[in-house]
Amino acid sequence: MTLGEKIRQVRLERGLTQKQLAGDRITRNQLSQIENDLAQPSMRTLEYLAAVLDVKLAWLLADEKEEAEAGRTSRM
Repeated sequence: MTLGEKIRQVRLERGLTQKQLAGDRITRNQLSQIENDLAQPSMRTLEYLAAVLDVKLAWLLADEKEEAEAGRTSRM
């Protein structure tokens, strides 16, 4: 699962719109590009998204093999 797919999946599970997740830190358009893997977010943006989604940053960044080890919840 790609970074964008992970963000979209968790956002939808949390019942958040793109506008709600983007908040005042990033634009909805930027979030859309991230979710569609058309843009790579900065580490600061990733930290923000992980915090709002309440997931571990390591899980967002993990490849498929590392995902199970990184776990998904209880960020940091």
